Amino acid sequence: MIEHLPWIGPDYQKRGLNGQKVALVGYSHWADEDGNDFTEDTVEKIINGTWNISFFTNIRNYFGYDNHAEFWPRVVFFNYLPSYVGGADQRYANGSLEQIEQARARFLRLLKQYKPDKVIVFTTKGWSQLPETDEEKTGRGTFQLWPDDRKFRWGTFGIDGKLIKVFGLRHPQGASFELMKRAVRSILEH
Repeated sequence: MIEHLPWIGPDYQKRGLNGQKVALVGYSHWADEDGNDFTEDTVEKIINGTWNISFFTNIRNYFGYDNHAEFWPRVVFFNYLPSYVGGADQRYANGSLEQIEQARARFLRLLKQYKPDKVIVFTTKGWSQLPETDEEKTGRGTFQLWPDDRKFRWGTFGIDGKLIKVFGLRHPQGASFELMKRAVRSILEH
């Protein structure tokens, strides 16, 4: 079975972003063929300029960087689904029930393994499929990023004695750049 390896930036542990270890999460890859190194290959192609994918450029820009080679080495990146969703005609599809079940276990395993301080999930679809946050398990639900906002949510996962804050934003496609940049800034300051 294929399971995409996450991109682990070489500066993630020592520099991170603003002194914080940050993991970024998308929803899925789509392509004609799949493989375990799909995510790693994708980010490497973004960094070296072989591929220009607006999803990656927008996220980089939200953090105030203008160079992929300076930004992506500082973070962990993975898609929520552990394998691709299918070809171009499946680009916007949900994962199968099996993929989503595997994704929930993998998400917690990756948090445990890489111990980020903060996780930013750039997909409302993926956010709705995450395992329950600690707050949801106790019936408190999740928190709003800002008092007047109902779209951007956050909660926590206590893993091995570490409290990891997880934030749910929307996918960059069609999102207001200024709103997303403001959200990322708020998350880093949180």
